[in-house]
Amino acid sequence: MKFLFSILLATVISMASSVPKTHTASVTETMDAGGYTYMKVSDGTQTYWVAVTATPVSVGQHITFTEQMWMPNFKSRALNRTFDKILFATMARASAHHPNVEAVKPANAPKTVMAKSPGGYAVAEVFEKRAVLKGKTVSVRGKVTKVSRGIMKRNWVHIEDGTGSAATDDLVFTAPGKVGVQAGDTVIATGTVETDKDFGYGYFYPVIIEQSSFTKE
Repeated sequence: MKFLFSILLATVISMASSVPKTHTASVTETMDAGGYTYMKVSDGTQTYWVAVTATPVSVGQHITFTEQMWMPNFKSRALNRTFDKILFATMARASAHHPNVEAVKPANAPKTVMAKSPGGYAVAEVFEKRAVLKGKTVSVRGKVTKVSRGIMKRNWVHIEDGTGSAATDDLVFTAPGKVGVQAGDTVIATGTVETDKDFGYGYFYPVIIEQSSFTKE
């Protein structure tokens, strides 16, 4: 009986140890290359790099991901960069912000509130009035803080204008075609308001602007 119990215990321990580990962390830096999204993350105790299949994610997001494999001295040809150690993982969930994690503002985010375009909206206003604006075309003047290209057959452009709080200061515009803007540009972004948009993989947007176009100032 003791022998059988020992075998059973060893089997359970072996099965438990084979279960992939799940991590939660906040994104402090991110870039896209070669079909992957590379993220520098912090879980409050340590900071490290993670690579997942190309996914829209921004600085300050709180993410959950499952380990696949740690790779030491990994060289990314697309980035022409060697990482001392990087974790290849599967994204489980991502939220815009987490109440217990201090969001890190992008370096190129506006430091003061920007003037609106004629007839346009502030970022915070779009969040506040999203139910009324659903299906309507809106314009927002702001600074591009990040561009993720060719993900889910879209280009994702993050706009900030100095308005809003932690959960309402970053408005995402998507466009199916090429977008001639980059982080740091001041633009007037125009598109159609969609609400409660669920792209799967845990990516849910209470408001997002689709079919967008951009005019640089």
